[in-house]
Amino acid sequence: MKKGARLTVILIVVVVAAVAAALLVLPRLLPDSPLARMLPKPSAGARGPAKPPQEQFAVPVAVVTASNGPAREILLLYGSVFAIREVGIFSSVTGKIKEIRVQPGERVGRERVLAVIDRDQAGLKFANAEVTSTMDGVVKSVLTEVGATVSPAAPLFQVVDLDTVEVAVDVPEKRLGRIREGLPVELSVLSYPGRVFHGTVSRLSPVLDPVSRTLEVRVRIDNPAQALKPGMFAEARLLLRQEQQIVRVPLAALVDRPEGQVAFVVREGRARQVAV
Repeated sequence: MKKGARLTVILIVVVVAAVAAALLVLPRLLPDSPLARMLPKPSAGARGPAKPPQEQFAVPVAVVTASNGPAREILLLYGSVFAIREVGIFSSVTGKIKEIRVQPGERVGRERVLAVIDRDQAGLKFANAEVTSTMDGVVKSVLTEVGATVSPAAPLFQVVDLDTVEVAVDVPEKRLGRIREGLPVELSVLSYPGRVFHGTVSRLSPVLDPVSRTLEVRVRIDNPAQALKPGMFAEARLLLRQEQQIVRVPLAALVDRPEGQVAFVVREGRARQVAV
């Protein structure tokens, strides 16, 4: 046989083999293709009984048993501690500071003498004047020093009330319908690991922040031991709902969907979606 004829035969064999392979493989890879629809379907005996579509695509899942018991729905937010009352203490006269009787951090009562002012002028003698606190609280800062000339124009001390403090948190707009005054709140700070402080929602801002679309909410906490300090970073857990007996499932079993949270319940061997 001539060389050209042999080459032609080889090419024909290769093409036939490629077509045969395509007829065998493509229907499996592309079951919905026109080629697959043209070919006869394999008999059930050749490949075993056909499986229903739901069995062909079954996905194994882990199943847990729901339980009954108490449960809480909370909104977790973060904010800073603020003093509710803070005042500046001024002198009522002009003169020089003769004596300072308190230090920052010292607790003072109303009418406590904080400083003494020398009112003497050249050739004139006046009685010393006293600067007293206008409320019970803690000296936050001393803004003057002995020998300084003072007048009624500038504060000499800052006094804050720490017996009751507030935490400011920003609530997302979509959560505002669940927030109200008096809502119970649990708080914790890094300075006291494991310790929980209890407070309530005391006031809501009348307007939202136009940039963040959040509303500032203040949480008031009794602080008689003054453990909470202004400026502390706090974690606030707003208690939106509390039930004594409710069906409980693991948090991992809940799935967020546009219409809300759902869970999957196994019934008759199949997982069915139900709204939570």
